[in-house]
Amino acid sequence: MTRETADAPYPPAPSTGRALARAAAMEWTKLSSVRSTWWCLGLGLFGMAAFALLMGYSAADRIAEDPAVASGFSYSQLTSQGVFYLVQFVVLTLAALAATNEYADRGVTSTLLAVPRRGLVLAARTAVTAGFAFAAGVAATTLGIGVLWLLIGAHAPLDTEYAARTVLGAGVCMALFAVVFVGIGTAVRGTAGTIGVGFLLLLGLPLVLQLSQVQWLNDLAAVMPGFAGVEFYASGDVGFYTAPHDGAVNLFVVLGWAAAAQLSAYAELRARDA
Repeated sequence: MTRETADAPYPPAPSTGRALARAAAMEWTKLSSVRSTWWCLGLGLFGMAAFALLMGYSAADRIAEDPAVASGFSYSQLTSQGVFYLVQFVVLTLAALAATNEYADRGVTSTLLAVPRRGLVLAARTAVTAGFAFAAGVAATTLGIGVLWLLIGAHAPLDTEYAARTVLGAGVCMALFAVVFVGIGTAVRGTAGTIGVGFLLLLGLPLVLQLSQVQWLNDLAAVMPGFAGVEFYASGDVGFYTAPHDGAVNLFVVLGWAAAAQLSAYAELRARDA
C-alpha cells in the first residue's frame, strides 16, 4: 500500500435516501426473482375472477327470475367480499414469504452485511412488499368488478366513481396489510407462524368474537384488521355486520396495527443477532 493510498480519505457514506433506494432495489430484485411471488399474484387474480364469475352468474339468475332485484345489486359489495375472503390471504402469504424467506437459509446475514442499518432493511422490505400488494389489490379488485359488469352490466349500471373508491381502497388496505405482516414476519421469523397469526387476525378471532353473540364482543371484532379493512374499502357496504361505525376510523385501526407490527419488528431486529 502506498503512502498516498493510506492517507486517502474514505469515501463519504451514502445519504439515507440513497441507501434506502439501494436497499429497496435489492429487495425488489429478491421479491421479483422468486416464483412464489408471481404464483401468489396469479392465484389472487384467478381466485377473484372465479369468485366474480360464480357470484355474477348467481346474481344474473336471480335477476332473470325477478328483474326488480337488479336495483339492489352492488358491484362494490360483492367485489369487496372477494377481497376479504380471498385476496387478503394472498397478500398475507406474499408478505410472510418476503419477511421470513431469508431466515430459513440464513440469507439475512448477507443482507445485513450489504446494508448494516437494520432499520433501512426493514423499511425497504416493507415498502417494496407494500407497493406490490397495492398493485395486486388494485388489479384483483378491478378484475372482479370487470367480470361482474360483463355478466350484470345490462341489468345493473356501474357507478364508476363508487367502483373507483373500492378499487383504490382495496389497494391501500392490501398495502397496509403487507406492512402489518412484514412486521409480524420479521418478529416471528417463521413463515408458518406468520401465516397462522395472520389468519387469526384477519378472520379467525373476529369470527369467534361474533359467534359469542355478546354485543360488546361482537363490536370488539371491529378492531381486528380484517374487519376494519373490509369496512374501509367497501365504504360501509360490506353485506355482513363488521362494526358499529364506518368511515375513516377503520383506516386508522389498520394503520395502528401496521405501526405496532413495524415497531415490534424493529425492536426484534435490533435485539437479536442475524
